Amino acid sequence: MDSGSKEDSEQIPALGPVPATNGRLAVNGELVAEPVAVNGELQPAFTVDPATTSEAEQRGCREFFLGKANKTAERYMRIRNHMIAEWETTKPTYLTKIRARAGLKNCGDVNAIGRVHTFLENARIINAGAVQARRRPAV
Repeated sequence: MDSGSKEDSEQIPALGPVPATNGRLAVNGELVAEPVAVNGELQPAFTVDPATTSEAEQRGCREFFLGKANKTAERYMRIRNHMIAEWETTKPTYLTKIRARAGLKNCGDVNAIGRVHTFLENARIINAGAVQARRRPAV
C-alpha cells in the first residue's frame, strides 16, 4: 500500500464483515470473496493456507494488516488457524465465538476476535453446514 493514498483516510469497518446478497462476502458493500456452488452446495469463498493470508482475508480483516503493533498478520493467522482447528474438532456442531476464543490468550480484544469469527463464518471456512447445539431446559 502506497503512502498518501486514500487508505489513510478510510475507516476500519466497525461491525466487520457482513454478507451481501446472493451469498457474497462483503465488507462495507465491497465484494471481498464469493462462495462457489458445486453440485448445488456452497463451498468456501477461498482456500486457506495456514502459513499465509489471502487477498480476501487482508481485505476482509483489514485491521490486522495496517501495520499496528497489537494487530499483526501473524496474530490474525494465529486466531484464524486456531478457529479452523477448533471447527475441525467440533464439526458438525456450531463453533461459537466463546468456544473459539477459549484458547486465544493475548491475541487481541474480544471484538476483533469476534470479527475474525464472523468473517470466517461468512466465507464458509467455519460453521458451514453446522447444527446448532440444543440448549438444556431450565430446571
